[in-house]
Amino acid sequence: MLIDFIAGTKLDFYKIAPVIEAVQQEQKSGKNIGYRLIYTGRQDDFTEIKNEFSILEIPTPTTFLETTIPNTAEYTATVMVRYDKVLNLGKPDVVMVFGHSTASMACVIAASKHKEIKLAHIEAGMRSYNRYSGDEINRVLIDSVTDYYFPIAQTSSENLRKEGVSDDFIFFVGNPIADFLYKEINAIPQPAIWKLLQLQERKYFLLNIEHSSIIDSLSRFKALLLNIIRVSKNLPIILPVNERSRKAISALGIKAHNLHIIEKISVSETYYLARFAKAVITDTENLQDETTVLQTPCFTLLKSVARPETFTTGYNEIVGLQPEAITGAFHKLFAGEWKKGKIPYLWDGKAAYRIISTLRQLN
Repeated sequence: MLIDFIAGTKLDFYKIAPVIEAVQQEQKSGKNIGYRLIYTGRQDDFTEIKNEFSILEIPTPTTFLETTIPNTAEYTATVMVRYDKVLNLGKPDVVMVFGHSTASMACVIAASKHKEIKLAHIEAGMRSYNRYSGDEINRVLIDSVTDYYFPIAQTSSENLRKEGVSDDFIFFVGNPIADFLYKEINAIPQPAIWKLLQLQERKYFLLNIEHSSIIDSLSRFKALLLNIIRVSKNLPIILPVNERSRKAISALGIKAHNLHIIEKISVSETYYLARFAKAVITDTENLQDETTVLQTPCFTLLKSVARPETFTTGYNEIVGLQPEAITGAFHKLFAGEWKKGKIPYLWDGKAAYRIISTLRQLN
């Protein structure tokens, strides 16, 4: 059996790594199984995290599709064409995608035209039921052509059943990001910002702001930052930024002694800071799974999420953007009244083994 693992984003490598390790264990035991790792991005982009990957057990891609086009439609079409050329040179038995990136969606659509290829989706069945979200559109499109559904949460399994997917094709195996974190979190080196700012465990906040609805609205962004600064009790607030968010903050002119605006950091550095933060504050669904595995309180500045287990079971709370809700969450945290969460079912570090074991039984 040959599997194509699709990395549509850099974050996907952290989910793929334990699954590839499970494949390699099968190979050592003499099983007939192989893989190709396809990265839809550029080799130059991968180079910037190569040193990080050499420390952690994350493999180098077999193939780079070299796609970085800003226009979404053209980007989608280009990924489809380039991956289709890869498939025409040699077809795998299974194409496996992780999450819901546009690149992963494009690869799945391209592979779906080859009827002999089976499609597997890790994180299948996630739904926010917000059709204005590009992520939600990608989720639905990927699941519409998937053959083997691997939801990471039980609510996702229920979503798939409601959409008419048979239990014969739903395989609840757990969350591979938990596999990665349990195995590698202690190997992640301390980022330079830790010593530079003399950070201490549980005595700073990690603020992750990415959504255009906040960054592109200066009044909303300003109100959010000022409110967080006001209720943070002077603890350091670490805010990694990209060029776009840096320009927005510069336009706002906000300065505070405890607001530390830093250049965008790597995924592993983000995980390190999330692990020891007093809380993570995020305006996306990024870091919800990770903070639950790391048992770090998480404020999600959204009205709804596609990962309900992170707040019904885990350490995440849906706070939204209303100042009083954010203030209330801070008060609860400082009062020691944050909810006692737990790790969701089967987020036990063995998801990758179950994924490969299931595929071998199916093929």
